[in-house]
Amino acid sequence: MPPLHSKNNTQQQAFEQNQTTLPTSSELFDDYATRPVPADKTVGGVRIGMINGGLAFAVPGLITGLELGGALGLKQSIYAFIIGGIILSILGTVTGIVGMHNRLTSCMTMKFVFGRKGANLLSLAFVLSLLGWYGVNINLFSEVSQALFQQLFSINIPLWGLEISAGILITLTTIWGFKLIEKVSSLFVPVLFILVAYMLYKSVGYVIPADTVTSFDTIELSFGEAVSAVVGSFIVSVVLMPDFTRFAKNTNDTVIASFLPFLILNTFVYIAAAMAGIAVQQSDILAVMLTLGLGTAAFILLIMSSWVTNVVNLYSAALGFNAINVKWTEWKVIVIAGVLGTVIASFNLLANFTDFLFSLSIIFTPVAAIYVVDFFLIRKQQIYQLSELHRVASVNYLAVIAWAVGIGTSLLANNGLITLTSIEVCDAILVTVPTYYLLMQFIAKKSFA
Repeated sequence: MPPLHSKNNTQQQAFEQNQTTLPTSSELFDDYATRPVPADKTVGGVRIGMINGGLAFAVPGLITGLELGGALGLKQSIYAFIIGGIILSILGTVTGIVGMHNRLTSCMTMKFVFGRKGANLLSLAFVLSLLGWYGVNINLFSEVSQALFQQLFSINIPLWGLEISAGILITLTTIWGFKLIEKVSSLFVPVLFILVAYMLYKSVGYVIPADTVTSFDTIELSFGEAVSAVVGSFIVSVVLMPDFTRFAKNTNDTVIASFLPFLILNTFVYIAAAMAGIAVQQSDILAVMLTLGLGTAAFILLIMSSWVTNVVNLYSAALGFNAINVKWTEWKVIVIAGVLGTVIASFNLLANFTDFLFSLSIIFTPVAAIYVVDFFLIRKQQIYQLSELHRVASVNYLAVIAWAVGIGTSLLANNGLITLTSIEVCDAILVTVPTYYLLMQFIAKKSFA
């Protein structure tokens, strides 16, 4: 029989070992916000694509399809949806490959391109836009939920109660990071697809009753502006693709993760919404759904899409905050961002929704072009090393200049002062790419010669 003190020592060692293996709250919720994703944590392209695929079924996406369908008519709007989807998919693939190679978030990647402090301003802009999207979705969720509860169950729930409840649910989901987001998206996207397909089915052959009063208020848009609106609806997701493709196993998975949501699912949702709006001659998405008899289905679609969409928005916003200050604890940042997003829900961004989308496209499309050129042409796919980040300039003014040139090009094209392709975002890319490359090739080299 072993000595008593030996037994106690063994128990003490076992206790200490167990204590050291228990994760802290920071370790439990760690999602590699400021360091590379390990190779053993990677997943397939379909699973990643389902995350942005969930965004395609969000209410703002349905509104975009509805408005563009009314503005251009079904045929022209379908062309705009497809062209916009192809642009998004190609951009998403190349930005995603940057993330797949470096295993870093987009905001950490941009520190190597725009400079350590220059990227912070950019990250803040992304965070604000993501919180804007968060607010739009919470606002839509609350307003439509209130109307549906009143119509279906004769219950009047105050907007603030719905907004706070949704904010708490979304924040708690986001805290658990990429793994849970990926699982939730993979579960809900097929359900959302079926619900939208049902809406499309109900709209085909629909005949408006003679005594029905319709209100199909349309907006005026050119074809190029429509394509830009499609691109703008997902351009933030495209620029932030590294946030998700850093988990991709290889290039093929990155391609799938981009084309699945941006071209296939997104275009399907837009076409379904456009056809539904044109069929019932209504410009309000809730009125469209209820007219087509989607009462309960509309309620389910609303809850699921708002949940998945805002979890992704909040996740990327938190990564942006973490990139600004790497010392902040990730799960605490998510809670703060969730509170801010819920507050922003009280702002009426929906009043100028299409303008909001266009603003996103002209601001962020040049960013994607710049860091793609930097990785593929300037650095020739050399991996960004965090150990070398201290050597990076505080601000890369050449990248900032190229960004300003890209934004200026979009604005000039939108006002008809210049035109290259008749699509503003394409013009911005075509000008931004050579501008940044030439600035880095000639001015940067002379500076360090």
